[in-house]
Amino acid sequence: MGNIAYYLKYRPQSLDDLIGQEVVKKTLLSSFQNNKLAHAYLFRGPRGTGKTSTARILAKMVNCELARDSFNIPCNKCPTCISMTDGSNLDLIEIDAASNRGIEDIRSLRDKIKLAPTSSKKKVYIIDEVHMLTMEAFNALLKTLEEPPEHALFILATTEVGKIPQTILSRVQRLDFKLAKPQEISEALRKIIKEEKIDIEEEALKILVKRADGSFRDGVKFLDQVSSERNKITAKSLEENLKPTQFEDLFLLIKNFSEKDAAKSLLSVSKQIDSGVEVKELMLSLMDILRSLVFIKNGLGGQLVEPQFTEDKYEEVVMLSANFSNQDLVKMLDILQKAMEKLKFALILSLPLELAVVEICGEQSSVISPDEFHSSRILENRDRQSSAKEASVREKLDVGSEKLDEEVRNSNLQHPISNDDILKLKEKWTFVLETVRSFNYSLEALLRSVNITECSEDAVIMEVPYSFHQRILEAPKNRDLLEGVFSDILGRTIRISVSLGNRPERREDIANIELAADDEIIRAAAEIFNSDTIN
Repeated sequence: MGNIAYYLKYRPQSLDDLIGQEVVKKTLLSSFQNNKLAHAYLFRGPRGTGKTSTARILAKMVNCELARDSFNIPCNKCPTCISMTDGSNLDLIEIDAASNRGIEDIRSLRDKIKLAPTSSKKKVYIIDEVHMLTMEAFNALLKTLEEPPEHALFILATTEVGKIPQTILSRVQRLDFKLAKPQEISEALRKIIKEEKIDIEEEALKILVKRADGSFRDGVKFLDQVSSERNKITAKSLEENLKPTQFEDLFLLIKNFSEKDAAKSLLSVSKQIDSGVEVKELMLSLMDILRSLVFIKNGLGGQLVEPQFTEDKYEEVVMLSANFSNQDLVKMLDILQKAMEKLKFALILSLPLELAVVEICGEQSSVISPDEFHSSRILENRDRQSSAKEASVREKLDVGSEKLDEEVRNSNLQHPISNDDILKLKEKWTFVLETVRSFNYSLEALLRSVNITECSEDAVIMEVPYSFHQRILEAPKNRDLLEGVFSDILGRTIRISVSLGNRPERREDIANIELAADDEIIRAAAEIFNSDTIN
């Protein structure tokens, strides 16, 4: 048995071997002694808490050939117990509902259940992850659970009882398995350490217990993983061999949310995805913890959250909830919910989550990073180059550029521009577009060609290239909408004013005008009508 995994080798074989779950043990033992076992049970609880092991123990209890008193149930010595332990007994049927979830699978079960047991007293059906069955399969199982044969016993196991129809729940006896306490996991691990003669530090054992997160199976699996080394197991070696749990990663991610640190949050998301966590699973787990924080903030932590975590994990979650208000949590959940809806249409699967993370951490200070500063300088240089080109075009077209430039310079001297407010509006321009889009798609499209030229204490002046743009923006309904959005961004009452700017010139137009100036036919036409040559 040396090559068998620890969680199989040291799986509990009797109720006495089960550590913790006292209520479950007491209920089953009392029902067995008084000959009042139900015909169908539902074992509900988190993963790794002993549901399947208890189901097998119950199957041996009802079929044990030598069970005469409560101190020897099951005996694990008779042929029936031994065959059920090694998996060779034909009257113990285990079904994985995740892979046998259809109506045909349940119909096959229903037809075979009528047959009497081959060698045991009862035929025991253990359906694991029963919540994975389809609704049609549940309906097919319903009649069998309601009126099962005398020789049949059903044991259903699930981690998500909320997905099981009420019609099924009303026909089974439910037993709830709880997360193991740290001292219970420690007791289970110490038994294995003693049997396997594993050399391990006390501090390393505490780390294993913490990493188990209330799951016996996870704790034993971690011990099996690190015990492969011949050297003494130390706390340092554990840190090298065991990667952080998903809870620890999510806890750190939410902590980064509270600090509005987008860079660290994105890095955390990237590491988790690279480690193999699916984007959808990551988003659901993140939303589940944020949902728990909402319950804690509203005084429901003890009732709805504490049973899902170990004692130390629950304390960490409570401390984390102090970093957020109800409004913060509602906003984050709303952003993630919208990101989840966009996930099925995303070409880059991680993009909706990454954008949601940036939005959650979006309320940054006005300090400009080196990259942003470098980008702004590039844009300024491009603006200068563009202005130089425009000046050159005006000279060629001879449209009074000198007077126009003089008027613009005078206007800028009389009305100094508030660069900070304009920068803030430009940074939030995506938010402006998204807000306006929900009210008016056309207005949102128009705003993409708007240029903010000035921002004073109580007014924002926008420039548009066409007069009909100006009329649309000055319509009372649109004006009120934009003034409301700008006031929210700048934190004060704002009025808007729209001015008509220069229509953007295209290279093709300039080229056509230059060609026209040299065209002999046009020059001749100008002489006939006593007109100046077109320049």
